[in-house]
Amino acid sequence: MMLVIERKKIDDLIQTLAKNTSVYIPVRREQGGAVESVFEKFTPGKTIDFYYLPTLCSIKEFFLPAIEDTFVFDKRKNQAATLAQKKPFILFGLNSRDLEALTQLDEIMAKPNTDFFYFKKREMATVIGLINEPIKTPPGGDLILLKVNEEQYEAMPITKKGRALTKKRFFKKESAVITNAGSKSEEIMPRLRQLLLDPEFLSDVIKWSWRQDLAIWDELATLCLGCGICTYVCPLCYCFSVEDKIDLGGKTCARCRKWDACTLPRFAQVTGGHNFHKTIRERYYNWFFHKFVRAYNEYGKSQCVACGRCQKYCPAKIDIEKYILKMVDAYVKAKGV
Repeated sequence: MMLVIERKKIDDLIQTLAKNTSVYIPVRREQGGAVESVFEKFTPGKTIDFYYLPTLCSIKEFFLPAIEDTFVFDKRKNQAATLAQKKPFILFGLNSRDLEALTQLDEIMAKPNTDFFYFKKREMATVIGLINEPIKTPPGGDLILLKVNEEQYEAMPITKKGRALTKKRFFKKESAVITNAGSKSEEIMPRLRQLLLDPEFLSDVIKWSWRQDLAIWDELATLCLGCGICTYVCPLCYCFSVEDKIDLGGKTCARCRKWDACTLPRFAQVTGGHNFHKTIRERYYNWFFHKFVRAYNEYGKSQCVACGRCQKYCPAKIDIEKYILKMVDAYVKAKGV
């Protein structure tokens, strides 16, 4: 028996959920003559984008906002208040890349000195994936809706939240379902996604390239504007800075954390003016090192899901995949592997 939901009933499910909870879905919008996908709060009349394009703001913004007050202190009351997510919400329609990124982000934030504010938001969130290609194992979330044919999606509950959702009237059990979604499985997997399956090899390539092939890093440094866009749009970049905002009378203070980026000129600058990464070449390599070397050493995987955002939104049009493949080719040629 397979638990399924008809595609035409997915909009009805969203409308029902939105009666009691804020539901965010991917929708398509025309912006400046270009078509973009964005996650927006559902309101009547909006329809979900089943095949959304890489969004400018990744799903991390729901859990790691660009700017966030973490606590406030009032001197007059001698009282501090910690700020945290209090209202439940639903993220509906995440694809496999974004689900995988969120699963990795959960692992990262659960390290010692667990990120309290991140997990408060995760506790409040219900994540529903909408996957249109064959998968071997669910990449994460509370409930996966996996396409089995043009009219139906299989419902795969992962958590208690997901199982509760499948009890709604939109889901039914069927013993015989015609499956044709598997035709996509024969598509050629992009090279970067193939490489991500062997993170140890990719780690070795990046380290070797920095020692033996600086010309490619010089080329990247020439192109890079050092604007930080690649890190802001990446679902797996999570560096931030902290500042205290004090009112003019010195009576109240709010501690705020804001996104930071390791490609920015002052990211590695410390008191006294010393900068550990003075050049854009050093900063760009540091970004690669964190994603493909340090991440492998700490987690056994690369902190990249090949979502394509860094390539799509880079104002200098740097194709990260192309340069990684150049490094791989040079490494293979030099090592004879």
